[in-house]
Amino acid sequence: MLARHRQLFATGIFALDGVILVASWLAAYAIRFHTPGWDVPRGVPPFSLYAWFGAVITLVGLLVLRTFHIYRSARTTRLGEELYALVRGVVILTAIASIGSFFTRGELSRSMLLLFAVIATLALCGSRVAIRFALRELRRHGRNLRHVLVVGAGPVAEALVAKIRAHADYGLVIHGVVAPAPAPAEVAGMPVIGPVSELRALVDRDAVDLVFLALARSEYAAEEEALAQLADSTAAVRLVPDLARAFTLNASVEDFDGLPVVLVTESPGQGWNAVLKRCFDFALAAIGLVVLAPVMLAIAIWVRLDSPGPALYAQERVSLSGRRFRMLKFRTMRIDAEQDGEGWTMPGDPRRTRAGRWLRPLSLDELPQLWNVLVGQMSLVGPRPERPVYVERFRASIPRYMLRHHVKAGITGWAQVHGLRGDTPLDRRIEYDLFYIRNWSLWLDIRILLLTVTRVFRDASAH
Repeated sequence: MLARHRQLFATGIFALDGVILVASWLAAYAIRFHTPGWDVPRGVPPFSLYAWFGAVITLVGLLVLRTFHIYRSARTTRLGEELYALVRGVVILTAIASIGSFFTRGELSRSMLLLFAVIATLALCGSRVAIRFALRELRRHGRNLRHVLVVGAGPVAEALVAKIRAHADYGLVIHGVVAPAPAPAEVAGMPVIGPVSELRALVDRDAVDLVFLALARSEYAAEEEALAQLADSTAAVRLVPDLARAFTLNASVEDFDGLPVVLVTESPGQGWNAVLKRCFDFALAAIGLVVLAPVMLAIAIWVRLDSPGPALYAQERVSLSGRRFRMLKFRTMRIDAEQDGEGWTMPGDPRRTRAGRWLRPLSLDELPQLWNVLVGQMSLVGPRPERPVYVERFRASIPRYMLRHHVKAGITGWAQVHGLRGDTPLDRRIEYDLFYIRNWSLWLDIRILLLTVTRVFRDASAH
């Protein structure tokens, strides 16, 4: 039953998480302010204030958790990954609540926020463990199973069969493989029980309720025959696309007015993900500009007195969807540095000013880009932006180069915290950029920012 109503099941889990967040908030309030012996120097705050904060935090928390894609079918999601996502979600939610408290003059108790984080984490993770245990027991007793046939005999089918057999807790029981002729005797250890022409009879014989079509793109005729065989079958059909030769980026499937469309390349910064990332960028950029204003003023005066020319340097760069913008930096080169043409920086670059020799290795020349982040031209984290002339050159010679422009350019990024800055191999930087885009989450952004503080500011490759 759960298998046939997985969307309702996922909605139920979503609602349960909301109830858990509310209950955790109320429990934290009660423990912090009504536990005998726990000192409350400012008196018990009004419940109405914390109830309002609790409602907002619950909605924000559900939004944060949703960005980790944990409300898909739990059948094929590993428990460890789900628990890890829940922990990260609570940490991010607590950080957002702390920032919100900062802007409301510290109205929220820090000890209560810590209590909430602990209670919510334990409750959310405990609920997932209990649900997984209940489902596993059902499947161990022959309930909540899905009976499966796999159609195909190539690499896609082999990979699919191997994954299903490696995860018995998914409750997927393979009855065999159906293959186009000529066919091998078995695929990934599962017997081939018949040709595609007999698929309908095999589905009826084994009471199969799920058929995976895992055929190569060259086997389109077999796929058409399989779909025709299943046209009047009660079995659900899942198509596993052969994208091995395609440049994929967050591949998924969407409904286009009733027409299923495979998204081979798609930006992760869509919908609520974009809202969450933008709010995160705006909040931290605003705080950074306020906190670092004295430092930036001192650097500006230093640059201005150190050599002729302005303190700031604006350079045209390329960001999201190929849009151009003026990126700000503290000037670290002489004003005539590019009179002979544009070029990469190099170790011991003679064009640097005396101030630049200190600012560039510490990445302090990048601080004005917080303004670019505040106005929405850049993100705190993302692929580093390039000049238009280099973009046109690289897109013509480096495969997949333009995929990095599916997200906003960033002050720092996954490539930069791995030492790939300045004049470093571009193909390696692109691989790291694409890894970031495929695996984006708010927690990954936070991790990169923390790594930036410990690594990038001490990176000798920043010339």
